Amino acid sequence: MTVVITESGMQFGKYTEEQIFPLEKSIQYTEKLMPNGIKSCEFILRRERKLYFVEAKSTCPRQITAETSGEKKEKYKAYIQEIVLKMRHSLTLYSNILLRRYVADGVSETLKQADMSDLQIILVLVVKKAEKEWLVPFQDVFKRELKDEMRIWKISDFIVINEATARARHFII
Repeated sequence: MTVVITESGMQFGKYTEEQIFPLEKSIQYTEKLMPNGIKSCEFILRRERKLYFVEAKSTCPRQITAETSGEKKEKYKAYIQEIVLKMRHSLTLYSNILLRRYVADGVSETLKQADMSDLQIILVLVVKKAEKEWLVPFQDVFKRELKDEMRIWKISDFIVINEATARARHFII
């Protein structure tokens, strides 16, 4: 059976049930953590030797400059921090599921193998309406904000892509 996840005006998939864990819709998250302010990315996807933590947004703020108003700077910082928290919390929740501190309901055998040490972990932000020139500066901001987590988890990359690139990389249909 194939899985399609609709989020932020995009359809992610078609994935097999073995490849995907819809973290944001999981009982582990919705019943115990979301009501307490914990954040989550949309889903975790396994493709071959890669484990992707995927977050989707329909838009993103433009880069801030010295001339940017204080209000826009605050909105920009809030947007960044929300996604940073989603990634931090998602990594922590997934590891706690693997440690059996939470039930593994909905997690396929492929995503709860005893040894996944050789998998590359990649954080992905897909922004539907992002202009291409905004992506690299955004990516740099997230890498800076998550540098400790990327080091601890040995995360190989944080990529920020728009709808066209996500389609070309077969994240969305």
